[in-house]
Amino acid sequence: MIGLYLAPMEDLTGYVFRNTLSKHFGCVDKYFTPFISPDNRIMKTRSKRELIPSNNEGLNVVPQLLTNDPDLFGVGARLIAEFGYREVNINFGCPSNTVTAKYKGSGILRSPDTMNRFLDGIFNGTGSVLKSYPDLKISVKTRVGYNDTSDFDEVLGILSQYPFSEIIVHPRLKKDLYGGSPRMDMFNKACEKLSGNIVYNGDVYTAHDFASLTERFENMSFASGGRISAIMVGRGAIRNPGIFRQIRTGQAMTVTELYDFLTDLYENYKKDFGGTNAIAKMKEVWTYTCGLIDDDKERSHILKSIIKLKSESEYKDAILIAKSKIGRTL
Repeated sequence: MIGLYLAPMEDLTGYVFRNTLSKHFGCVDKYFTPFISPDNRIMKTRSKRELIPSNNEGLNVVPQLLTNDPDLFGVGARLIAEFGYREVNINFGCPSNTVTAKYKGSGILRSPDTMNRFLDGIFNGTGSVLKSYPDLKISVKTRVGYNDTSDFDEVLGILSQYPFSEIIVHPRLKKDLYGGSPRMDMFNKACEKLSGNIVYNGDVYTAHDFASLTERFENMSFASGGRISAIMVGRGAIRNPGIFRQIRTGQAMTVTELYDFLTDLYENYKKDFGGTNAIAKMKEVWTYTCGLIDDDKERSHILKSIIKLKSESEYKDAILIAKSKIGRTL
């Protein structure tokens, strides 16, 4: 059975969202944390909250690290292993300019040599975390290029040299951000070149999208030993948190279930981050959830009203109106 993974999304798929999603809908095989930068402040408040085992109890969570320094990776990976996690993920996908300017995230795709030195240090360096924790799995999430795909063959050649537990491919360039269609020809190339477990990530919004992908994957060519081990869902799961259950069981999310989930999510955010921060976080969630409103004008009007609100009473009034407009697409 192909696995179902929740994608790492900064400020969206943190531990509060993960736990609330698991409580209401479940059916997620792995939850990936938003990226954590491993430095001497790795246990600062946000990162600490993401990593504390009690905040991820009962969930299969994979912390994701963002760095291009093998020594710093080791610092973070050791802490992750000491906390009892079984896998750590490397971020080669973040397209943020502030990240990529430092050759981190998808910025490292501009320099395959830098990528290779980094990975060699992780797996083969004298201070490799694997010498202390040989059972720790290391996976990677990557895009298919920076401004173009000219280096992707070299990137694939480098990735194939290392014993990743999984390689997650988001078939977009850095410059694509999250727009345009996924470059499926590049994903096909990855499957033809890489052996082992490959995960697809990109534009899965419905159970039908998942079914279409799995049918497509059945007819693809793979390198010897290669296979699709999972499909990762990001923005589609923020818009429709019931998508994983629907894929697994066929049971679609109801509007009442969505409202109950969002109400619980807000209360959990409020408990952990305070009322003002909770409203700010829910505004970000609603930029995706409003995609369930069919009518363009209604969707735009309701989203604008949610973005402008400031108090809890205004928030609750706004989402009741939004609830009344959602339903035809569920």
